[in-house]
Amino acid sequence: MANLSFILGVIGNVISILLFASPIKTFWGVIKKKSTGDYKGEPYITTLLSTSLWTLYGIINPDGLLVMTVNGAGAILQLIYVILFLVYAPKDAKVKAAKLVCVVNVGVLGTVTAVTLFAVHKNTRLTFVGILCTALTIGMYASPLSAMVPNAVGLFLGSAQLILYVIYKNKPVSTNPSEAIEEEEEEEEGGSAHPARRGIEMNSSLGNV
Repeated sequence: MANLSFILGVIGNVISILLFASPIKTFWGVIKKKSTGDYKGEPYITTLLSTSLWTLYGIINPDGLLVMTVNGAGAILQLIYVILFLVYAPKDAKVKAAKLVCVVNVGVLGTVTAVTLFAVHKNTRLTFVGILCTALTIGMYASPLSAMVPNAVGLFLGSAQLILYVIYKNKPVSTNPSEAIEEEEEEEEGGSAHPARRGIEMNSSLGNV
């Protein structure tokens, strides 16, 4: 069973490294064009943090050789991607990415490493780092929901507007407030006001005769 677990772990590592290496073609094009174009640096910066934290987890885990090797290789690749992005990105994107690198890959990673090594008890270090790594990984995979939820709300509001338009599109709208009030009063009085008005007009006509 131990050998089987190791073999499966190696296969998983190979697949993970292939995934980490998938942006190579993208950055090869960036190097040729000497521009990142519309590419964003945030995915590579956050993945660098994730792989770095998992590498730390593998280092402090006595049985974490496979975790350390695959994520160490991933961290190296992500670091190369981030450096290439900083070199070839437009000025505004470069400044923004550099600030994010300082906060995430230097500040957060340095703080977690320091707290793990000097503030957390040795018996709970593995659990502490493992929870952080798991939370970050889940957050990265769930991040597309931030785009899906506003779209769902927009779909609901747009549908409500369309329904209201269909209901009220044929209803006449009076531009004169006084006319609207008179129309409402006539509707409330019903048909009784009209015969009375005609009777008054008939009497006036007979009197003139």
